[in-house]
Amino acid sequence: MANIQLIATDLDGTFLSDDKSFDKALFRVVLDKLKNKNIQLAIATGVHQERINVLLADFLDEGMAYVTNNGARVTNADGQLIYERTMSLPILLRVQQLLIDFPVKPSRGLVYSTDDTAYIPREYAHIMLQSHRRYFKKVILFDDVSEIKAPILKVTMNWQNFDETQFYDVARQTLGDSVHITETGTGAIDIVAAGVNKAIGLKMLADNVGISMANIAAFGDGENDLEMLMAVGQPFIMPGASITGPFNPVNVDNNHAGVLKTILSMI
Repeated sequence: MANIQLIATDLDGTFLSDDKSFDKALFRVVLDKLKNKNIQLAIATGVHQERINVLLADFLDEGMAYVTNNGARVTNADGQLIYERTMSLPILLRVQQLLIDFPVKPSRGLVYSTDDTAYIPREYAHIMLQSHRRYFKKVILFDDVSEIKAPILKVTMNWQNFDETQFYDVARQTLGDSVHITETGTGAIDIVAAGVNKAIGLKMLADNVGISMANIAAFGDGENDLEMLMAVGQPFIMPGASITGPFNPVNVDNNHAGVLKTILSMI
C-alpha cells in the first residue's frame, strides 16, 4: 500500500455505528498507533463542528483535523481555520423560495446552520426535538432568511416517509450550478455553496500540511463522500454503501468498528 500520511473518515454510516456510538477503547488504540507512525487523522463529515464536539467529546485533544459541513469548513490539527465557504444572501433567498414552492415540506426539519448555531424557520420550530437541539450551542428562530446576519455554511432539510431524491432533482433543476446539492446518506439533503464538497475541503487540508492526495486514505459510504473517495490514493467504501466505484471494500460494517479495524490492518 502507498505511503499513507493522512486518513480521513466520514462519521454517519462509516465511523459511527447506527446508534451514533463507537468503540472508544479501540479508537484510543488506533490514535496511539497513528501518532507513533506520524499519520494524521481527519474527520470528514457533513455535520457541523459542534455536533462533532458532542459525539467525540472524549477525544477533542487528540490533534485531529476536521473537514465539516460537507467541505465548507476546514480546521487543521492545530485548531486553525484554514478554509471556509459560506452561502450568500441571494442564494439563501433562492433556497428559501424553492422550499416554499416545493409541495412536500421537510417533515423532519429544516435548518440553516453555522458551525454552532441552528437557524430554523419559525414554522418548523415544533419539529426540532431536544435530541436535535443538543447538537447546537444556540437555536434561533426566524421568519425570513434575510434576518440571518451570521455566515451560513449549509442548509439541511429532512423528510420522513418521502423519497428525498424528488426534491434533489427539483433543486438541481431550479438552482443549477449556483450551489452544490448532495444527499447525506441519512435521509437528508444538504445544500452548500457552489464548488464545495469533501474533496475540496480535504485538498485544502492536504495542501496546508504538505501531503499529496495520493498519500491519503479515506472512508465513506454515501453520496456526499463520492468526490472525496475519487480524489484520494486509497479510497475505502463501507459494506452496503449507497455508492459504487473503484474503491477498496471495508469488510466489517460500521456497527462492528469496520473503519478502526481496517486502519489497524493498514498500519
